[in-house]
Amino acid sequence: MWIHYEGTEFRAKNPAMVVAVSTSMPQYRALYSQARELADYMLKKMKFEKIGTVRASAFPPEVLVREDGLSTLPECGFYLSRGKRDIVLFAGDASPMEEQYEFAQFLLRKAKQMGVGELYSVGARWAENPLPPEAEPLASGFATDAVGVAKLKKHGVRVLAEEPAPFFASMVVAMAKDVGMRGYKLSVDHGEPSPHVRSVIRLLAALGAMAGFEVDLSELQAKALPSAPPRQSGNGTIYH
Repeated sequence: MWIHYEGTEFRAKNPAMVVAVSTSMPQYRALYSQARELADYMLKKMKFEKIGTVRASAFPPEVLVREDGLSTLPECGFYLSRGKRDIVLFAGDASPMEEQYEFAQFLLRKAKQMGVGELYSVGARWAENPLPPEAEPLASGFATDAVGVAKLKKHGVRVLAEEPAPFFASMVVAMAKDVGMRGYKLSVDHGEPSPHVRSVIRLLAALGAMAGFEVDLSELQAKALPSAPPRQSGNGTIYH
């Protein structure tokens, strides 16, 4: 895997890492951009400093043309927010599409060097029937061990069981255990139209409570459309 990293080396104060990357493919953004939207809101509402940038062959083979007309390769950044507990946010243009195991290893090595003990990855769930657009999203997830599962339950997160959880956002959670970290995946069902305002509210509420940070949700709450009880859905999954 080709990878180019520029950044500072440091250890944070009992940090938690939030991994919030989504696909860069335009045809899938309407379904799978919850993580990017969450990261954008955190960067807007919390005080972060950028501490690292990574470009890699794991990202899609494309060039992004920015608003100023300049072209760049896809990249992601590490951002640090200092507080009672430091938060390291990993966010950017794209989620890795190739060499996902290798990229997860790179990310976990960096997290370990920073002193990260807990890793939270966010995104959309995969093995479910999409919700009707008017349904209220719920936070669901899984963890690397029983202690993590108990913490999910304590904070009102529905624990998933007996279903596949593919791709990088889930793989990095399972692999965190191999480097001595506790990993959590926080997700929401598909169905809410883009932008996924109510989904991001649900994810941030659970994430902030579990990871130990506060973010003002009033701007999102003002934009959220009212929800309604979900209609009855079928028995299949999106894999059928």
